[in-house]
Amino acid sequence: MAQVPVYGQGNSGVRLDFEFSRIVLASGDTLAGPVAMHYATDMLYLAQPDGTIRTLVPAAVAAFAVQGERFATGQGRYRAAHAADPTVLRLFRTLPWTGERPEQRPEPYFFEQLAEGPVLLLRRQLLVPRQIALNMSGPARGGGLSRALPVAPGKQPVVDIAPVQYRTVNELQDIFYLAWPTGLIRPLRNLKKDLLAAFPGQAQKIQTYAKAQSLGFATAHELHVLVSYANSLAIATTP
Repeated sequence: MAQVPVYGQGNSGVRLDFEFSRIVLASGDTLAGPVAMHYATDMLYLAQPDGTIRTLVPAAVAAFAVQGERFATGQGRYRAAHAADPTVLRLFRTLPWTGERPEQRPEPYFFEQLAEGPVLLLRRQLLVPRQIALNMSGPARGGGLSRALPVAPGKQPVVDIAPVQYRTVNELQDIFYLAWPTGLIRPLRNLKKDLLAAFPGQAQKIQTYAKAQSLGFATAHELHVLVSYANSLAIATTP
């Protein structure tokens, strides 16, 4: 089986690898095979049976479904992604979008579709660096976490300073969007506020439903349920 090459990770953007895919091209033709998608470049890398890699740009792709998420470990090796359900089918589609600059001309981008319309719930993902503290043992100079060392009975405790070091890790962050039939796509910057504003005529019912179902406005699952419910009520007014 051909292996999808591993390109730069880290701050270069999120790369998603899947063992199975079904790709519908803009021409109507279909393709299948192991695939990698890179959000930084919005490119698909489809492994071919002869060992070559076919690169697909968003304009050439109408939609694609993927299953069996994998993690690329390097040297052409993969392992199952942590906590990923291999039976979950994920749907991506190409939509024209202006990016973060509404004044520019719309260009095709890949979005993951989380809820059906008429108003679509979409997602893109990025890597965000975050510093975490590492626990260090031994005495320290120049600052750190204080700790009391064991002392003999009757003696005053000696306070030592444990060193603190930090490591930067990249965390996966979801960016959610709503897309209207008119082609308008807007990000949900404030998840609850922006979602309710998108459905002004149904906002009160959505809040009542969320409370009754013990749903927040924070996770992909919660947003999927709430947008699906809002769509069942009526078509949202384009803001």
